[in-house]
Amino acid sequence: MIDSSVEKLAESKLAILYLLDRMGIPMSKGQLSQFALETNYINYFSFQSYLSDLVEDKSLKEVEDYGKLVYVNTGDGKKLLELFIHRIPDDIKEKIDQYVEKTKSKVKREYEAKATYIHIGEDNYLITCGIYEEEKKLLEVKMTVATKEQAAVVIHNWKTKTDTLYFDIITELLEK
Repeated sequence: MIDSSVEKLAESKLAILYLLDRMGIPMSKGQLSQFALETNYINYFSFQSYLSDLVEDKSLKEVEDYGKLVYVNTGDGKKLLELFIHRIPDDIKEKIDQYVEKTKSKVKREYEAKATYIHIGEDNYLITCGIYEEEKKLLEVKMTVATKEQAAVVIHNWKTKTDTLYFDIITELLEK
């Protein structure tokens, strides 16, 4: 039989991984801590300890993002969550899902996505896609495509998938 305090510890760490996974974008310690404070699910000091443990265990990675420290799930963290998601009680997952639904747009607004294109010659459209935080450039990608339709598809996908694209790009580029 598993000790209930050990079970609560595992459940709480999995809940943090689940929160980051559901949010789909890197989050600062302050943003993550806000979850603990608003939901009263995990006390603040335990939450800070669990966050450190997850980084130490390489389930989370601390990434400096334009002078701001943010957390992202690592491949190990994603695998751990996938294997043990059933250990998070449904009511806790529901509470996290509700929190994400309520706050994701606010957190996401901190990262603003923009995409434009211009016609630069016969069968050439230059697309500029960017993610900005308070007008600071976090990421900018420029590419050319052959048709106006392709440009429209790229822009649509950039705007609708910014959170996962940014997360994937940052994760891939920071992986050793």
